[in-house]
Amino acid sequence: MAHYDALELQIIDEDRPEYIRPDEGVSVDDELVHFLRRTHAYELGWVKVEGAKYIRYERIASVAIKRGLEG
Repeated sequence: MAHYDALELQIIDEDRPEYIRPDEGVSVDDELVHFLRRTHAYELGWVKVEGAKYIRYERIASVAIKRGLEG
């Protein structure tokens, strides 16, 4: 199974983290910069995570880079 890097989001009142996988050709480090600056896909109040689910920025407790996820 292939490994990938992603942003791991801890969501308020949820036990399981959500993940944002960078687009092809974008490093997870650059994706974090876009997320923190709220540029590119992060300009709106909603963040798209894996599985076509959306989370409001206000519900995100923390974000971290997670390397070597299986998927």
